[in-house]
This record gives sequence, structure tokens and C-alpha cells, in this order.
Amino acid sequence: MKNLITTIVSLFFIISLNAQTQPSVSKPAGMVFIPQGSFQMANTRDSQTKVTNVSVDAFWMSNEITNAEFREFVDWAKKNPNETLYQVKYSMELITDPKKGITKDSLIRKINPIEVSKLIPEIIDPLCLDKANKNFKDYFSDKKYNDYPVVGVSFTMAEYFCLWKTKLVNDQMKEKGTPSVHSYRIPLETEWEYVAQQPNLKGDKNNLSSKIQEVNEGTSNEWGLFHLDNNVSEWVTPVMREKSGIIRGGSWKSENSISSRQVIDPNSKEANVGFRIVQSYIT
Repeated sequence: MKNLITTIVSLFFIISLNAQTQPSVSKPAGMVFIPQGSFQMANTRDSQTKVTNVSVDAFWMSNEITNAEFREFVDWAKKNPNETLYQVKYSMELITDPKKGITKDSLIRKINPIEVSKLIPEIIDPLCLDKANKNFKDYFSDKKYNDYPVVGVSFTMAEYFCLWKTKLVNDQMKEKGTPSVHSYRIPLETEWEYVAQQPNLKGDKNNLSSKIQEVNEGTSNEWGLFHLDNNVSEWVTPVMREKSGIIRGGSWKSENSISSRQVIDPNSKEANVGFRIVQSYIT
């Protein structure tokens, strides 16, 4: 009996490990599977650098979101100003039990309604790159730049893009009578760095470029993802839920580096900042 229990436990462990290293569900469109793993991450605070081992669960990740993809979101918002998107937020709050008189930290789940009509004016600065580089006239609207990374989008609007995409896909799934998908989101900083630390495949040296490129141009890493160290810097979600925005990676107007990290206003819209999205892998 003891041997049987040991065998069952071992089999469960192997199945669980395999589920985190090889996808067992259908691939979301435009995303690649990132297996679970661990890496060393350096954190610098008050001029002190500390290296910690970080473990990451499996997830799906896209390449940089393109102008064409974000334009679809903008067009939908303009056609559906009366729609509402819903954002789930978690926060730690002090809650007092009225019967016991005990106050303790509690994780509170809140659902925030986002009125589409109010986000339309702030959704993007479409002339952001035009103003920074005259060689890219009508960068967001001209279809010849469809496959280039969208820029001029704040962290807040990048999050709203994820809400919209989740709603779009789930509406399609509902029509087909199939289960809904897990929410799209901006990658955690730890997830972003885990992927960024993977080496690029040998090949085109032009992947390190001082000009903006198509999102799939150049050399990918072993998982088929491009431009973690260049093209545009990218919004990430702070692990500690800091109020400031964080962008990672180099860009067409800065040094090519995966270690590049800047803290900026999450509502800022920059000509060299874009984003990619992820989806948690849950079987």
C-alpha cells in the first residue's frame, strides 16, 4: 500500500511538472508558451544591489503589440462609447471585525467599472512618434506601419487594452459555446526579465538597431520572442504594486539592454515605449 501511495504521488508530481513545461491546452493566437523556471534577479534599492532567486510559473507571452492591434481597440472604443469595461483590483486594507474587535490586514477584491466614453480622449497620443522623429509621418494611422510596435500608450491604457482583448475573445468564445479564456494582462516585471534573460538565437546582428523595426524583425530568442532589449522599451507590472510606472529594456532612442529599468509616471505617453501582453497558464 505504501509503495502504491508513493507511486501515485510521484506520478502526480511528474504530471504537474510536465504541465508547467509543455503546454497541454490550445495556444492563444499570437502568443508563445513560456515554461516554468527560475532565474537570478538583481534588485537595487538605496544604492544597494541584492540578487535573489526567482521562480516563475508557466505563462503565455506575445511579441510587442502592433499599431494594427491597438488600432482595433481604438476603433472599437470610438464605435462603442456607451460600453463599460470592468477591472478587478486587489488591495490590502485594515478591516475591523465588529464582533471580536480585532483589526487585521485583509485582501480586498474590488471591481472598477471603466466607462469607455471617458477613456477615448486619453487612449493614445497618435502623433507621439511623429513629433519625435519626422521620418515616421502618420506612424499610428498609416497602414504601412501596421506591424510596427504601438507607442504613445500609457500603462493605464495598456491595461485597458488587456481588458478589451479579454472581453473580445470571451465574447467570441461565448458565441461558440466554448469556455472563456484567462484574462490578458501586462507582464509582471519578474516574468518579463525571465524571458529577457533567454539568449537570442545566432543570426542577424541588425537586431541591435537605432531605428524602430517591425515587431518580428531581427533575431528572436529561443522561445520565438523578439526585441526584449531594443526597439521600444516596455511597460511591466511592478511585483510590489508600486504606484510608479516601470519600463524595461532598451529602445530605438536609447542603449540596447535588457537590464535597462526606468521608473516613470504610469500615465505618461512616450515615443519609445510600448508593451506586450501575457496570459497565465492554468490547466
